[in-house]
Amino acid sequence: MPLIENPIVLILLGATISLVTSVVVTTLHARQIRRAELRSGTRASARNLTSAFIAEREGDSDKTEFLSEAELTVMSMTDRKTRERLTAVVRLLREHDLPEVEQLSGVGATTAKRVLCDHALDVLGAHLRADRLPEVPSVMRKMLSVEEEALSIHSGEKPKAGAPIEKSSVTPRPRHTGSTVKTTGTRKPAKTPKSTKSTSKGAGRPSATEEKEKESAFWDD
Repeated sequence: MPLIENPIVLILLGATISLVTSVVVTTLHARQIRRAELRSGTRASARNLTSAFIAEREGDSDKTEFLSEAELTVMSMTDRKTRERLTAVVRLLREHDLPEVEQLSGVGATTAKRVLCDHALDVLGAHLRADRLPEVPSVMRKMLSVEEEALSIHSGEKPKAGAPIEKSSVTPRPRHTGSTVKTTGTRKPAKTPKSTKSTSKGAGRPSATEEKEKESAFWDD
């Protein structure tokens, strides 16, 4: 009797297929439910943050309470880029009225507060619409660039000095000594003509005419 025609084997095979199908369907359904819950929770957090940032911009909220609630709400958001951007905004809202931040960035506390809240609202709107996040405004970039230095000064620490500039090596110039002879303005001695040299060579010897005159004078005597 073939194995596939055995009723017990068929029952076990059907039960296995049914069990696997049930597990897969349950897992997919639970994952969809979890995603839907996270999506609805994120949207609720975004709406709460929108209301909180509007109240903060209008000056109708307590700063300490607002920042604490905003930090907790931002941490529960699932989108990483939105969470990082809003975390930076909340951090700068906590530090925007420090004198060191105002002096180094050149941005007043009132202007910084308004710009940061407006940017947070733009980010939340883009997140709810599933659009691309807006660019960081120039005021926020300035504050982020001086944030660490301003906090160091505020806490009493000295800002880190930059690395010393290394001087480039200079090749030493050769120094002139007294033994060096200057050739500028000197004249070379003129060459002696060959005729003069021949004359000077024979100046010490008597010529043939003089010898003949001396001999004739001797015989005359």
